[in-house]
Amino acid sequence: MARLFAQILANALLFLCFCHAGSAETLVWQDEFDNLDQGKWSHLVTAWGGGNQEFQYYRNDRSNSYVRDGILYLRPTGISAEYGDDFLYSGSLTLSDCNMEPCTSSAGNDIVQPMFSARITSNFAFKYGRIEVRAQLPRGDWIWPAIWMLPRDSVYGGWPRSGEIDIMESKGNDYYVDGSGVNVGNTLMGSTLHWGPDSSHNNYWRTHWEKNLQATGKSFADDYHLFGMTWTDNHLIFTVDNEQIGDVWAPENGFWNYGGFQDNPGGTNIWQNGNWMAPFDQEFQIILNVAVGGTFFPDNVGNRPWNWDGQPMREFWERRSEWLPTWHEEEAAMKIDYVRVYQG
Repeated sequence: MARLFAQILANALLFLCFCHAGSAETLVWQDEFDNLDQGKWSHLVTAWGGGNQEFQYYRNDRSNSYVRDGILYLRPTGISAEYGDDFLYSGSLTLSDCNMEPCTSSAGNDIVQPMFSARITSNFAFKYGRIEVRAQLPRGDWIWPAIWMLPRDSVYGGWPRSGEIDIMESKGNDYYVDGSGVNVGNTLMGSTLHWGPDSSHNNYWRTHWEKNLQATGKSFADDYHLFGMTWTDNHLIFTVDNEQIGDVWAPENGFWNYGGFQDNPGGTNIWQNGNWMAPFDQEFQIILNVAVGGTFFPDNVGNRPWNWDGQPMREFWERRSEWLPTWHEEEAAMKIDYVRVYQG
């Protein structure tokens, strides 16, 4: 009986501590999207297809990023609706308010990017705290939504030396089945940390976690879900609807040893001036975007309407009768209810 009482008391104390910790948090930054506040967010405007060779231009246009009834919509649209189909094969587009090179894309061996979309970055940066993003993910083949973070200053060098925090990535496909028969489309989301001395030694696979709703008969495109991340000076925890899906604790001797990089001949610890959480010991900014296509959709999964050995964007566009019917107006948008950051 005494042991039982002691256990009950211990559990009660833990509960009280948990409640106290939660109540000690302070909401330090938020956007409830009463409007599109461009003082809080900056649009990326570029003809660059990203590190994954995506098929969109990013621009600052209310066709692709807009607020209605307290919801932010990030929506991909076809360029031919504005410029005509012939433009894809012979045109050249220069983005006048471009803020990242290249600013011009021209048809050549392949067509110009066939899609417009939006990517916004918070002007707010933070180190350590808890972030919550309530969002409904897009439905539509070959759409790639993401809620993620990059360092404000690349203290340790270019990607992935200074880290990347992916709170949520998913695919818009309703039916996208891998070789094991698992639907890895919009029933699946993943959280990932990217880190390493260079892109060929990116050890993201050690810090990748997933949540799949397939068994429930639901998808992340059916309703709003709460995507969260708690970040301290000794751990990162990822959650979906307040359920933990993954965590990493400050490795002994840091991420350099955790990645086995100390075994590389002549390798110098690029994070030796940080703490054991480095490179995740600097201020990061929040990014919300919707991409289309690219290498995020791997070979030999699903009936992907392009290959990489020829004209991938042309193939994608000319097979649009296979995928465009899956884009039902605003269902193809990522819809964000709010973004909140707490510290304390």
